[in-house]
Amino acid sequence: MNEKVEIMIGNRRLVVEMEGFIPMEINALGQKVSERMAELQSQHKNIADTSKIALLAALTFAAELEKERSAHDTTKRILENKVDQLSQSLKDSLKAGASAADGA
Repeated sequence: MNEKVEIMIGNRRLVVEMEGFIPMEINALGQKVSERMAELQSQHKNIADTSKIALLAALTFAAELEKERSAHDTTKRILENKVDQLSQSLKDSLKAGASAADGA
């Protein structure tokens, strides 16, 4: 069962539960959100509404997540292709070794 954790994001206190995370990880995530919101607030001084800043923070995190997923997918495809190449090379080597042994 998930444990409820009280965190601070900006000047808001929240009680949250997050499956698969321990309280220390949830607090660290809350801190990252707070830091991103502060960063965005300093970049967008004309936006006073903290809910808009929170949405901008969510959007930047979503963009980062999408970039990471894309990079992961690319790396996965490269590794799968490399495994296929190595597998084929091994099969070819074994076939060549068997042919050489038959001819000897």
